[in-house]
Amino acid sequence: MAALETVAAEARLRAKNQLTVPGVIVEALHAEPNDTFVWETDPDAPGVARVHRVPHAFAGSLTGVYGTSEEVIEFVRGERAAWDG
Repeated sequence: MAALETVAAEARLRAKNQLTVPGVIVEALHAEPNDTFVWETDPDAPGVARVHRVPHAFAGSLTGVYGTSEEVIEFVRGERAAWDG
């Protein structure tokens, strides 16, 4: 297996909070159209964000595993109501 190397690139945030992902980053992530990117920040590291690519092939792959959307929403509502005690 070939050693992985660090890839760095710049992108400018546009007026409507849009970024264009630089080509070298797209290549390094093996990203494809319709992939989703999940951003994650950590309050202990201000100004730093991690981004994770979720391949479009994964979209919907767990549908129904935890019940219907309505069942999941109802469960979450019940959990939140329990917090208020």
